[in-house]
Amino acid sequence: VFGQEERERKRVHNTFGQYVAPGIVNQLLERPELLRLGGEEKDLTAMFSDIRNFTGISETMSPQDLVGLLNEHLSEMTDVIFQYRGTLDKYIGDSIMAFWGAPYPQPDHAENACRAALAMLKTLEVLHARWQAAGKPKLNMGIGINTGPMLVGNMGSRRRFNFTIMGDNVNLASRLEGLNKTFGTRLIISGSTFQSVQDKMLTRELDLIRVPGKMRPVKIYELLGPLDDSQGVRPKVERFHAAMEAYRSAQWETAIGRFGELLRDYPDDGPT
Repeated sequence: VFGQEERERKRVHNTFGQYVAPGIVNQLLERPELLRLGGEEKDLTAMFSDIRNFTGISETMSPQDLVGLLNEHLSEMTDVIFQYRGTLDKYIGDSIMAFWGAPYPQPDHAENACRAALAMLKTLEVLHARWQAAGKPKLNMGIGINTGPMLVGNMGSRRRFNFTIMGDNVNLASRLEGLNKTFGTRLIISGSTFQSVQDKMLTRELDLIRVPGKMRPVKIYELLGPLDDSQGVRPKVERFHAAMEAYRSAQWETAIGRFGELLRDYPDDGPT
């Protein structure tokens, strides 16, 4: 019996040690009932991150230097995801896919994902300073986050499987990451994630978007920081929302005037 238990513990450790932080692996070992194989639907939060213009950067570096830079980036970002109790799904080239709420349940999975994303952007600034000193290029990153029902479990073939998530809500997180290019932002969350974190995070509403296959439009927001640490940004957000209100009321001249004043004061603000 002891040998069987030890084999089971080793199996759990080998399976999940690559996806989650060591502390969570230890918790899973104490509660093996959380590790039902196969897919089940759960309310989770998914995140996608992607390096901007990675192809262009790769053309200016040797393969060895490029791999070193990418490995450093992925390692640091994965450490942040683990720090905030996230599960690493996979690396897709220079992109990272992660989620919160499984295999270990988290009632605050949306907040943990948002805090991880903000910490990833701060970590990127630290890396920029290090890379600049070494004569390496800066990397910019976009992040998309969505919360909702997703299929989660061990999926794949008999020869190779992956603990992963699937479904429309996963696809939406990926689309939100790509929308950062359109809006000139770095971190976009969905309306459902906003509903979970609005009392903790400062956001600004960006737009309504239509997702392929869905009739109802989805509200999207830029995530700016924790409420208790974002006082300096709040005046800009309030002015932006006032300009958006005029725009949506078809008060075109007022909207143009307000956005023009914002652009004068914040010339690099993408959404404006």
